[in-house]
Amino acid sequence: MAMAIQILSSELVLQIAAGEVIERPASALKELIENSLDAKARVISVDLERGGIHLIRVRDDGSGIPGHELALALHPHASSKIGAPEDLSAIHTLGFRGEALASMAAVSKVRIASCAVGQETGYELSVPGRSREPVPVAHPSGTTVELREIFFEVPARRRFLRSERTELQHCLDCFRRLAISHPEVQFRLSHDGKSLIDLDPAPDLESEAHRLGLLLGSGFIDSAIHLAGEHLGIRLAGWFIEPHHASSVAAPECWLVNGRTVQDRLLRHAVRQAYADVLYGQNRPRYVARLDIPPEAVDVNVHPRKLEVKFRDAASVHQAVVRLLRSAWQKGASGSGTAPISPIPPPDAMAVRDAGGRAGGGPIRQSRLEAGPSLEYLKNLTRMDPVISESAPLGFAVAELKAAYIVSQAASGLVIVDFHAAHERILYEELKQALLSRPLAAQSLLIPIPLTFGVREIDVLLSGQEMLREIGYDLDATGPRTIQLRAHPALLDPALAVSALEKLAQESTDAMRAETLIRVFQEVVADLGCKGAVHAGQRLTVAEMNALLRTLEQTPSGDFCNHGRPTWIRLEYAELDRRFRRGR
Repeated sequence: MAMAIQILSSELVLQIAAGEVIERPASALKELIENSLDAKARVISVDLERGGIHLIRVRDDGSGIPGHELALALHPHASSKIGAPEDLSAIHTLGFRGEALASMAAVSKVRIASCAVGQETGYELSVPGRSREPVPVAHPSGTTVELREIFFEVPARRRFLRSERTELQHCLDCFRRLAISHPEVQFRLSHDGKSLIDLDPAPDLESEAHRLGLLLGSGFIDSAIHLAGEHLGIRLAGWFIEPHHASSVAAPECWLVNGRTVQDRLLRHAVRQAYADVLYGQNRPRYVARLDIPPEAVDVNVHPRKLEVKFRDAASVHQAVVRLLRSAWQKGASGSGTAPISPIPPPDAMAVRDAGGRAGGGPIRQSRLEAGPSLEYLKNLTRMDPVISESAPLGFAVAELKAAYIVSQAASGLVIVDFHAAHERILYEELKQALLSRPLAAQSLLIPIPLTFGVREIDVLLSGQEMLREIGYDLDATGPRTIQLRAHPALLDPALAVSALEKLAQESTDAMRAETLIRVFQEVVADLGCKGAVHAGQRLTVAEMNALLRTLEQTPSGDFCNHGRPTWIRLEYAELDRRFRRGR
């Protein structure tokens, strides 16, 4: 017999709410630290026992809670952060719902003690306890919240907790993310009486880099650069791995939106798209990125634990992140310290890097020389007078090593260029520009090439026939599983044209859009750039080497080949003097 509809008791409602907000000890820790950050705390101390299952204690030196408001703090949906419906459209704080403390009180033993700034006496309240009224207690300015025996009121939930070691690891991951998001705050964490993390405030980039090294490992910060830029009112800043340091192993991907740690697929996709031209194979980008956007342009009230956000104009956010990051690689912005990134590279200068990782060189013209798929264009260039100046950041060729490297003298140091990698990037960008300038020239075939596909693949190709015609393909269906290739894009030889067609056939019918064509073609073009580039072992004249250097300086993403390897390194004169002990 079905149960009658009834109104649930307030106790059961709170326990259900707690199940949404408090998944494990780390969830409670996150809420408590966010409350401390909203209270403008400068020092936050965390004590854990048995992985946070037995005790979570968070102390801060924030603004505190007045004694007469302490009981309200444990009441469901009581908050000092919003007061009207319109406040939800522009949230400036990390917390706002007023659910966390009430949910914790429903499933654990809670003690909260606080002293508001300017008051001499603090107050304390315990739940469950003898009295629901706060009692005076000696307490410094700020707040202390203790949670003991989490889920002791809900044994079924407690059974689903993992081992103490696993729960501790979740707490540490949560603590690290919050410490990363607020470098200006001092954070401390101890477990079972042993200090595990002690972080000083990081008021500048140098100290922030040191702090990130402690939290994520020196391997990350040593191979990352700091980038910052703004586009359409969206500011992006953070530490991003240099492409040639990327690897296929799991890596930190941390997004902070208005100081809030989030897990957002749109932002992750934007970063991977920005890296697409400079990463090899399955290598992944690693980064700690901070996105600052007007509060009214983002909705943080879309997830029970506030782990996801929704952007009012998601397309613009995605475009801004891709453009800002891509411009950094195109300008050659890499190295320790801050490298500015802009949505559109400035017309008169682009920053380039040196081997030490600092922005170097001088202004580089943005207009590019016409580079074809062979070395003929190098031979037709007028040789530039080798006047060493800041206008030629990669300097002028003085020698060739092992028929593989160009040794160049620049104003700031000795530059060594891998000319196969450099020419590979030049060709790739040239071919990519041709691809984007549709419609592409078509090369008709005297004898059509018969191709066999599955029924689904034939349907995919025929459904995208209009777009395929724009990029130079002419296909004729000759049967349910066969087509004839009558023409192909002129920039590809027949074998590569067929390879691109086979890749396109693996896409879904719905995915046959312009973006899909560009992505697949860029994969093929990257391979073509590699095959068409000058190879190690091929001799170049000095004029050809200098022409290659000038073209590389003006090539987008010229610091890296199509596979993410560096195209050049620099050894500064100061480093040479140091090694030869000159001036001592």
